[in-house]
Formats: sequence, structure tokens, C-alpha cells
Amino acid sequence: MRDSSETWFDKSLDILTYNRNQMVWSILVTIFGDLARRPGDRISGSLLSRLTEPMGIKPEAVRVALHRLRNDGWITSERQGRTSRYSLTAHGLTESDAASPRIYAETHHAEEAGPWHLLLGEPGPAAQRSEAERVWRGRGYVPVAPGAYLARGAAPSDAPDFLVIEGLPQQVPDWLRDKIGPPDLTAAYQALETALDAALPQITKAAQISPLETAILRVVIVHNWRRALLAHPDLPAMFFPAHWRGAACRDKVMTALAALPRPALDRLEETQRNG
Repeated sequence: MRDSSETWFDKSLDILTYNRNQMVWSILVTIFGDLARRPGDRISGSLLSRLTEPMGIKPEAVRVALHRLRNDGWITSERQGRTSRYSLTAHGLTESDAASPRIYAETHHAEEAGPWHLLLGEPGPAAQRSEAERVWRGRGYVPVAPGAYLARGAAPSDAPDFLVIEGLPQQVPDWLRDKIGPPDLTAAYQALETALDAALPQITKAAQISPLETAILRVVIVHNWRRALLAHPDLPAMFFPAHWRGAACRDKVMTALAALPRPALDRLEETQRNG
């Protein structure tokens, strides 16, 4: 039974942090990508603590995650007196900018995309196919069968060993829909939608939301959305199972973010300094 003294914020955060197995480094990527996405934006270590502690993340875990992101070239840090301040590197900004249009788009632009193409390669040994699949996935393709890769837009000019079929698909079979939208991804969207349905009434009825509360709830929502969205290719609805909830989740995420407009970093830093 919940404590009757819980505020709307506590209840909303409890609902939205339904996935307790998130990687801390990944949550930090979301924090920087949502709140410090412009060149020159910096977040102090104390603000990071104020953002992550309500999510149940311990300071030691944040330190380990920051160390990993520095080693991976995602963030850089500088000292200002006794305070450490962190920002995205050029690499981190580039990666964040690449994902942002898809994350924050109010409509699914893939529905309006042009033609699609299929690459069919020569059958080869399993190890060779595995490496080829890794490479083509990295280029945004969907492996639909051994040696067959699907993607949006015009065919690449550097695939001379493939049979290339271009055009708009006339039919997408259920086996391919299920491959593109497997049960774990389907469940991720269903869990996100359930959480948003429960939390949105709490958020929209709140009389006043502080900048820090706004930032924390935004980060949790964007993180859950980002993790589901970027786990699959950017394809139109016809490529997903009939029960796919991606479009419904997009609408509800955008409603939530409209109710939680991104606070300015200087306001957040001032809020955390003043307790």
C-alpha cells in the first residue's frame, strides 16, 4: 500500500520508472541528449545527482557511468573550482543530433517516405552472413532472411554483389512483421503506453511543476521512448504487427512532453543550488 503522503510527482515517477533494469550510462545519454543538446551546454555533477537520485540511482553508479561515457568519447568534463561540469563531445552531439529528429517528431515521417529497396546477396557460410548482417544493420537495414536486407530510399551505389529490387512493397507478410516487431519490442511499447496512461492524468492535473520535477519526468519518459524506438528500424506501420503500439505511444509521449516543456539549464542549476 502506498504512503498517503506521496505527492503527484512521487506517484508519477514511480509509475514511469517501471523498468528497473536500465543502464545508468544510457540514462545519462538521455539526460544530455534532452537537456544539454546544444554546443556549450554543460551540466554540473550536483545537478546530475539531483536528477538521478529520485530515480533510485546511487551516486557511485553515476560516477561509473560518467567514467564510461568519457572513455567512449561521448562526454567531456571540466573543473570549475570544486565543481565538475559535463558536456557532450563533438561525437556525442553528432550522435544526439542524428537520433533527435526521430525521437521528437510529432508524426511518423516514415509513413511519407519514398521507395524501399531489398538487397539479395549470394548465400555464404554462417560466419560470413553474421558479419554481413552486423554491417548492414549498422547502415540502417533490416535483415529479413539470410543474405537479404531491407531499407528505405534509393539503393546504395556500393553493393555490386547484390541483386537490388526497388519500389513500394505491395504486401508485407505476417512472418516479416513479426520479425521486425518481435514480442520483446511489442511488450516494451505496451508497457510504455500503460505507464503513460497512468501518469499523464497525474501530470496534467498538477497545479505547479518545478523545473527540476519537469526535467526528471521528461528524462524518464524520453528514455523509455528512446529505448523502444531506437531498438527497431524506422519503418511505416505496414511493416509492423497489427497490435503494434508505436504510433499510439508517439502521440502520448508528445502529449506528455508538451505538458513538460524542456527547462533551461540555468534554471535547473539555480533550482538545485537553492535546494
